[in-house]
Amino acid sequence: MKRTQLNIEIGEDLLKSLKLFAIKKNVKLNALVKEILNEKINYGVKKEISDTQINKYEVKLNQLAERVSNIEKAQNREN
Repeated sequence: MKRTQLNIEIGEDLLKSLKLFAIKKNVKLNALVKEILNEKINYGVKKEISDTQINKYEVKLNQLAERVSNIEKAQNREN
């Protein structure tokens, strides 16, 4: 079932702005609101995933840096 409705209260100025923006984009108001919500949600999810990936890469880089440091220390001891 696709028919779901959000009943939210918004100020008159915001509603006017949304309506004008919908007219400028030549789309229905509900389509514009769905588009804006999708963009916001997708951006948030992508950012979350990116932050997680960055953390994983940082951990890996730190591990590699530690390994290189240990190898260099071992080589220095041998010399």
